[in-house]
Amino acid sequence: MDKSIQKIANQIPSQLSDADWSQVRETIVMLNIATAQVEFSMSDGDDSIDVLTESFTSMSDGIHAIGKAIESFAKYSDIDPLLHKEVMQQCEDLGGEMQKSIIAFQFYDKLVQRLSHVRGSMSNLTALIGDDKKLHSAEAWKELQIAIRGAYTMEEDKRLFDAILGGQPIIEALKKMRDEKEQDTGEDDIEFF
Repeated sequence: MDKSIQKIANQIPSQLSDADWSQVRETIVMLNIATAQVEFSMSDGDDSIDVLTESFTSMSDGIHAIGKAIESFAKYSDIDPLLHKEVMQQCEDLGGEMQKSIIAFQFYDKLVQRLSHVRGSMSNLTALIGDDKKLHSAEAWKELQIAIRGAYTMEEDKRLFDAILGGQPIIEALKKMRDEKEQDTGEDDIEFF
């Protein structure tokens, strides 16, 4: 064993003797670690996205209020029409950019939804692997696959699942999904789920 790998291995607490070791148990532990990391990442991201969303919404509201104030001010004062027009155009432009930014945060909703599916899938897989009766049951594995696919709400996730389950290599399936997404860029990319 490589010295650097041995050093890492020595840092990992060993809970089982060699006689008690099993591939299934080790797989379950590793799936549980991955599930915990997904959950931890999701909760970390929620706080940051909440702050960003509130900030962008507040700035958007502020820009809208400035525009209204300028309109009101223009009615009751002798403001230069060109200056008024320029300030109003800036408010509209900034408001449009803020709106684009808020819409762009939809990626996070998709990300959280996908990570939630991954977490649920890994938990269900862990339960199946940990059950000696289901581990070797083709029917139990089929039920798991049906349950995982049924949890998806976005069509692109279902197509990706079907492609990989159908035997398509992951790299090819992902490339196909990216190509399809690039072709759809002319359409409205907002998807409600």
